[in-house]
Amino acid sequence: MSFFVRTMSNTLTKIGSFALILFVFIFIYAVMGVEVFGHKLRYDYDNNPVSYFDYDSTNTSDKFSLPQNNFDRVFDAFISVYIVLANDGWTTIYFDCYRVVGPFISSLFFLSLVVLGQ
Repeated sequence: MSFFVRTMSNTLTKIGSFALILFVFIFIYAVMGVEVFGHKLRYDYDNNPVSYFDYDSTNTSDKFSLPQNNFDRVFDAFISVYIVLANDGWTTIYFDCYRVVGPFISSLFFLSLVVLGQ
């Protein structure tokens, strides 16, 4: 039992620096994603992009839908960046950003994230 615990502690100390670098990388891309895509991924019920300032929050008939993975908060962006790095359904996040922000910025962000992160 002590050999197993010693091996686990040695392994955790050796991957600690890698985990820290990975966390900083994901955090940097999450903050960049909030800056570039934050509060822009909103669609009306006809699936057309809606600007953050084009809707009236007091009017109940003026509703919009928000994608599940977005960049409105740092925690949501952190989850979205992790999904992209894990290659688990990141194309829907990319397509939503592509439709709202445009092809150049979204392609540059996601291409650099995939190439540098993987």
